[in-house]
Amino acid sequence: MKKLNILILVLVILGCKENQTFDTNLLNPEVIDHNVPNKTEPYADQEILKNLAPIRARFDNYAITKESEFINNRMTSFGKQMPKTIYEPVKDKAFLMSGWQLTSTLIVVGDNGLIVVDPGESDEASERILNDFRKETNIQFPVKAVVYTHRHPDHSFGSAGMGVTQEQVDNGDVKIFAHYQFMDYLANDASVVGSILTERTAYGGASYLGQNEKGLVHAGLGPTFAGGKISFYRPTDIVKDKLQTEVAGVKMVLFEAYGDAEDEIDVFFPDLKHVHGSETIQGESFPNLYTLRGTKYRDLVKWYKGVDNLLDYAKQSDSYSHSHMRSWVGNDFIVERIQNYRDAIQFTHDQSIFHMNQGATREELVNLVSLPENLKKDPWLQEFYGSVEHVVRNVYNGYLGWYSGDATELAAPSFKRKAELYISAMGGRDNILKIANEAIEAKDYGWAMEITTHLVRSNPEDQEARDLKGKAMQAWGYDQANIYYRNFALSGAKELDGTLDKSGAFDFANPVIIEQFGIGTILENLRVKIDASKAVNADFKIGFKITDRNEQYGFHVRNGISAFYNYVPDNSNLVISIPSTVVYDFVLGKGRVIDAINSGKGKAEGDLSQLETFMNYFDFSKPNINLSSR
Repeated sequence: MKKLNILILVLVILGCKENQTFDTNLLNPEVIDHNVPNKTEPYADQEILKNLAPIRARFDNYAITKESEFINNRMTSFGKQMPKTIYEPVKDKAFLMSGWQLTSTLIVVGDNGLIVVDPGESDEASERILNDFRKETNIQFPVKAVVYTHRHPDHSFGSAGMGVTQEQVDNGDVKIFAHYQFMDYLANDASVVGSILTERTAYGGASYLGQNEKGLVHAGLGPTFAGGKISFYRPTDIVKDKLQTEVAGVKMVLFEAYGDAEDEIDVFFPDLKHVHGSETIQGESFPNLYTLRGTKYRDLVKWYKGVDNLLDYAKQSDSYSHSHMRSWVGNDFIVERIQNYRDAIQFTHDQSIFHMNQGATREELVNLVSLPENLKKDPWLQEFYGSVEHVVRNVYNGYLGWYSGDATELAAPSFKRKAELYISAMGGRDNILKIANEAIEAKDYGWAMEITTHLVRSNPEDQEARDLKGKAMQAWGYDQANIYYRNFALSGAKELDGTLDKSGAFDFANPVIIEQFGIGTILENLRVKIDASKAVNADFKIGFKITDRNEQYGFHVRNGISAFYNYVPDNSNLVISIPSTVVYDFVLGKGRVIDAINSGKGKAEGDLSQLETFMNYFDFSKPNINLSSR
């Protein structure tokens, strides 16, 4: 940070000189690729193939595997491990369906039914999985249980494609297992940060680019994201700490094992000596201990202790599967891989803290923390999905927050003014464009992106600056073997040149999901849509009586916030009585509450026009979010 401040000062001084030049000798790209000695070296995993679970059938591959000038060849070589494959880690009993979608779905055969672990991201994908499973095995049993290992979009939204109906769930014919906080975290994703999470997930997952040599190559943890119509049923059986149960004659131990999500659960099948590690072990890559699409702090200590929980069961197992990629056999191999994975997480955490206690800043950690050689070479720890570099920054944030302790950060100019000051200090717009072109010529794409960002921030309509930043961003993206680095860069480049088609993203607030939340959860989360500028001087109380559920809720809009209550506030300006369907229709955009009351679907105690007063305190519009051009 101090070096940056000195640089800024020098640039400000030089800014008074006309026609200044930039020392092109500084254009020497610094490649930081902690886990790969040569970042373009093709991925090879011959040593671990001998521990691959038996293969029942293999089909085509959705991943892009043909080498291209637009793809880092490590990425295409890694994609060759992703064909649709039925692995059979336990003969006639456990089948891992890997390659049909982002998630690998485990199907366990019981006496008279199937147990499905992670039905996946869409009904179309899960239907294809089940059809191919039945065709290859001739097992026609119905599904008797579904396990949601956690709430992320690729895991829990394809049960209907597996033949499961809401009626079967309601009458107990099919059990749905999940973590006891599953619905809470799902609600946060859907109705608290749903808008920004939808956008950032689309960029990171290349949903706007399509799957081709200039877009999505594969999804890092699987060959593709198989979007489409989704289904979702609320969990019927919850897991807290550990749950021992039996379904269709198959004994299961479902246990908490913190990992990619706070609501992660894994599954051990004692009679089969098989353990499913979900995303406690995140595919065959260094894990996303922080995800670039955005999330709350992922606690690395909880994560490696979650791996310890998994390891206890792995030591009792002869075969292993997880929610992404392939299935393995051999107790020694499984234990070693999981232990290495666990140690890599602890190493990253502990060494980050070590250097932080020496005074290292967030950005300095990037060059200070690197895995030891034996872990760097582990084929399950290559940086195709997560990376040490972007994780260590978040360890700093998780413990100390964004502030480095240098008061310069507190005195920093505002967002746009800082950009304008940089432009002035660097000799003006035309000089920055000149320097950026020199940087691109030298393949120093990061520097070109850095300086053109100031031009775009100072004037988002400057198309020449946008195009130049996009050119550098695209070239940098094509070089990357990490899917998040590539996808964010290529999506951002298209945003900058105006060709980004923003359709096809997974909607975290999909109606199928929202309809499974309670009314209280839905209403309470409206608080984040309050427009403080309209509500700062308000003093408004309203009550809601949900007639078909005997529930009561209320709000008090004051001081720019909307305080939520599980009761009707005293002296409310308005109290309305409506069935739950009216609330669901409103949040899903199917109808207005006032129209429902006027049509006889509810009633009001007080002046009904006051409902519009309440609604006007909120902003329910869909935001247009840009990530790279602001």
